[in-house]
Amino acid sequence: MPPQEPIYADSSSELFMSSSANSSSSESLTLLGENALKRAADNLYTREELLSYAKCFTTSKSTRTKSNSRWKGLFYSLTKLPSALIRYGLLFPLRSLILSASTMAFFMTLPIGVTLKSKRIVSLCVKLYCKGFLLSLGARVKYIGKKPKLHEPHVFVANHTSYVDYIVLSAHQYPHGVVMAKHGGALGFLQNNGLNYLNSMTFDRANMTERKDLSNSLKKHVHKPETWSNPMLIFPEGTCVNNEYAVRFQKGAFELGVKVCPVGIKYSKSFGDPYWDTRKGFMYYAYYLMTRWWTPIHVYYCDPMTPKCNEKAADYGDRVKRRIADTVGLTCVNFNGMAKRQLLKVLAEEEKRKTR
Repeated sequence: MPPQEPIYADSSSELFMSSSANSSSSESLTLLGENALKRAADNLYTREELLSYAKCFTTSKSTRTKSNSRWKGLFYSLTKLPSALIRYGLLFPLRSLILSASTMAFFMTLPIGVTLKSKRIVSLCVKLYCKGFLLSLGARVKYIGKKPKLHEPHVFVANHTSYVDYIVLSAHQYPHGVVMAKHGGALGFLQNNGLNYLNSMTFDRANMTERKDLSNSLKKHVHKPETWSNPMLIFPEGTCVNNEYAVRFQKGAFELGVKVCPVGIKYSKSFGDPYWDTRKGFMYYAYYLMTRWWTPIHVYYCDPMTPKCNEKAADYGDRVKRRIADTVGLTCVNFNGMAKRQLLKVLAEEEKRKTR
């Protein structure tokens, strides 16, 4: 249930709209839109600027392995093998069993809620499945503050570190809706028969018209009272960041003109790095988390924020970003997450150059 690639853009979305206006066919519209987005993302920063922002997307080693004490280092070396045996030989099989049982229970009970058209049952199923998922990952979550439950148009926004972010928030009190690209298979079934009952929205990546109209559809969506029980959760950074920095918040979530409920998510790196480096793949990341001792997580609910009179969406987003960053201790940088793919490409080139 992770959120997908960034949906909202800044200068790139404007470039796409202006370029695609003169297109004469759906095929040329699709190609032109994709090329415009790619050109915009590729030209946002110079190579040197991209490398300076690499600090936002790098993993770090466990802080428990770092010690200036000779005796502590020796103790760690002696306990390393027993630790590995327990984590890989005992915890991983047990957590795999928990995940399998949670998944089976979820897909057995979800059709009941769908058949009865009971949003309450579907919501409970998703919430309990998220709890089971967290248990299988060894996550220990502490929720700080009161989770807002508003009876007016609003959205939740949070900093983004991994796919676990959505699960962490949806396991507490009530699950959230989320904007996702359309999928097939098991995930498609979950979208159509689970998440969509929680007021989620799906869109077709290949359909440029649908992507362009998404912002207007979302505006109408969040103003419907039936969506407020499972409010929309948006990750404005649009990409995973290493939980040490907060990059630019894309302005789409702040153009809705509604209240925003900021949430700060802070992961402890005492037993491993929870940042999802997508270059290593989803299965590798899930296996990594399931073989840690545990993953401590602190979730901070901030007071809802309202757009000021005549405040620009970008300024509103920056104000919310600073609130989240100050709450959980992140460093704010003005890097556009849309350029992350270009950054990873540059980093790969640098690694090849160093190995020659």
